[in-house]
Amino acid sequence: MKSLMKRYQIPVFFVLTLIIGWFPWYTGRGGIIIVAPTLAGLIVATLAQGKDGVLAVLRRMARWRAHVRWYIIILLFPVVTSLVAVGVHVLFGGTAPQFPLLEQNQHLILLTFIVYLLPWQSSAFLEEIGFRGYAQEESQNRWGPLFGTLALGAFFGAWLLPEFLRPDSSQYAMGGLSFYPWFILTEIGWSVMMAWVYNKTKKSALISGYLFHTAFNVWPFILLTNAVPGEALPAFDTTLFIVNAVIVALTAAILVVATKGRLGCSDEK
Repeated sequence: MKSLMKRYQIPVFFVLTLIIGWFPWYTGRGGIIIVAPTLAGLIVATLAQGKDGVLAVLRRMARWRAHVRWYIIILLFPVVTSLVAVGVHVLFGGTAPQFPLLEQNQHLILLTFIVYLLPWQSSAFLEEIGFRGYAQEESQNRWGPLFGTLALGAFFGAWLLPEFLRPDSSQYAMGGLSFYPWFILTEIGWSVMMAWVYNKTKKSALISGYLFHTAFNVWPFILLTNAVPGEALPAFDTTLFIVNAVIVALTAAILVVATKGRLGCSDEK
């Protein structure tokens, strides 16, 4: 049983995440259980690797020692991609967001980051123990850094399907189901960048997962929308988010070429 679980642990992780995470949706209550990837990852790590597997996941989430440049990179990457997306959008006749947080409510930027980082309500924290803490290592060990990351990235975006059907969600505001394929493309792009950071920071899921995920949740909210924390979500510009998806994907493609598909992964296990 244990050897079978080791062999198929990533497919089992995917299925278990959906069984747990989509429970409110397929029982007619709507939404998802956002901590599902973490629960699934810890369950599969326990079944496949025992206590050592769980401890390895927790060590990756606690690994904070890395050169300061990696903290700067994860903070600024989403700023650059978002601003490039706005520039391209305007260049082709689109309208730029009004940037309400930058122009009138600068104090809310820090507050937004703090709120998004609170572990008990942070989607980044609640997902990333499972995705980067557990699944990144196992997927790239099984399928290689590139294909393992592409598979994980596709699932990373696809598993949020119920949120695209929930009218009060940010995914619905992005365009609902019509934006869903573009969202998956975006998450594949971010996952490629996260894998690169993961491998270059000695497998820090804290930096590549929790903190990087928080940054690309917050900065597009600030730079691509007219949303203000605490207020009802305004309509998002779906075309701008599609442009952003393309920019993120192109950035990831450049990284794949630059690293020859290794994404910072050495040949050592």
